[in-house]
Amino acid sequence: MKYLKPNILFIILTLFTFTVFCQVIDNQLGKGFEQFPVFNVKYIKQKKVKSIKATFFTKKTGDIMRESPKHTIVEFDLLGRLVLNKEISKSGVYTDINHTEYVYNVKGLVTKERKKMGSNWKVTDYFYDTTGQVIKEEYHLETILFSDDGYTIEDTLLDYESSRYKQYPNQKKRIVYNSYGSPYLDIIYYYNKSNQIIEIGKKLKTTSEINETKLFYNASNHIDSLVFFSSLTPNETESVYFTYDKQGNILDKKLYVNNKLIYRIEFVYNEKTGMLSSILKQEIATNFLSIIRFETKYFD
Repeated sequence: MKYLKPNILFIILTLFTFTVFCQVIDNQLGKGFEQFPVFNVKYIKQKKVKSIKATFFTKKTGDIMRESPKHTIVEFDLLGRLVLNKEISKSGVYTDINHTEYVYNVKGLVTKERKKMGSNWKVTDYFYDTTGQVIKEEYHLETILFSDDGYTIEDTLLDYESSRYKQYPNQKKRIVYNSYGSPYLDIIYYYNKSNQIIEIGKKLKTTSEINETKLFYNASNHIDSLVFFSSLTPNETESVYFTYDKQGNILDKKLYVNNKLIYRIEFVYNEKTGMLSSILKQEIATNFLSIIRFETKYFD
């Protein structure tokens, strides 16, 4: 199933009026784990976590567990904010390092995301209104130019997009414009009486593609399940279900397509520290296993 993925980094943090801070992983809107965990800022600050290293392992049916040549290190500042996401891959004698840096404003919102691309940087700048909503995103390329006198950095604006918002009873509409000033995407958020998001609708104007996400909550106000629909695959429905422990930590995530279980993810926590220690993903059809093991370092 294909989904629209506009660049709305961290805007989800402004869409809730409450947050539960006891859990390690921030699972707002069910985004706690897709490719990599989204760690809870308040929890990371409280525990004085400095960095977390993730090592990846895989196992095919009939094979032994094999360690991937890739590992990831995420680093935090003293306020618990993610400041660096570094991916390191080894191939023989060569080591490839790709990393992303994050810069924040005084309100804790991301204002700059810098992704290293070879010797250059792909940069996204975020601009907000007074309520913390993203109103503009600029995409730059920073190129390093070397000379006999040293080097300079050439900043090239590649593209940008802007957003406007309309507020209705129990509903918020975000209209995204391209650099030509034409609206190309509508995102509509629907809320219940507790101001929780219960549905997100996205419509791409150029193709009339529609994507919908419905959100359901348990008695503890955690995301219980998600249901996805796309007009590109009208006969296919994806559903995600979560289970939690007493502290609100995710224990289990299951993905179904048309009620058929596709994969299951289990989350394991350290009994002494409460930190995430490993994630196990099982692909049901092939029984392929992938494991992420975490090592945590703390500020003194």
